[in-house]
Amino acid sequence: MTPKRTLHAWVTAALAGALLTAVAACTTTDQLPTPTPPTTTQTPTTTAAPTPSVDPEVAEAEAAVLAAYQNYWDVSAAAMADPLAPLPSDFDRYMIDKARAGLAESLLWAEQNDVVMVGAPVISPTVESITLEGDRTAHIVDCVDSTDWVLTLRSTGMPASSGSTQSPRVTADAWASFYDDRWVIREVTLNRDQPC
Repeated sequence: MTPKRTLHAWVTAALAGALLTAVAACTTTDQLPTPTPPTTTQTPTTTAAPTPSVDPEVAEAEAAVLAAYQNYWDVSAAAMADPLAPLPSDFDRYMIDKARAGLAESLLWAEQNDVVMVGAPVISPTVESITLEGDRTAHIVDCVDSTDWVLTLRSTGMPASSGSTQSPRVTADAWASFYDDRWVIREVTLNRDQPC
């Protein structure tokens, strides 16, 4: 493996996991015929559509999941900025399982290839689904933009590019779990064949 490998290739390899495919269904409705106007004059009335109520417990849990996901990327960017430095103190606070192992592998790869990541990714996650009964879990969907997160040769400070035509913006799926009284990120998969 050479340091000219792009960010997308090494991040995808380090954060390998299951690919979640979503299928959207489109439906159409038949147009109703225009009714005949009434013979008497009527004053139109409008009724506001009811606002769906948001369960405060769900809203609070979703906010905590998104905070954990943001922290996962913040810790990842800080660690990859200097793979030779001691791990951030909160390295183990926001990630477990495949997410933690993936970052550890990325740090080892970066150290062995004398590269660092300069900048930070831009994320725009949403909670796709959340379960608060039994094993509390959540699924996050995201568009990760690595345009300003550049794989760089430590020795020269120059970008380590391979001329790849892969989009710097790709979709991502992440899974969170409630663990040790907090939400943590369990797995992150970048879908490099799905630009966003």
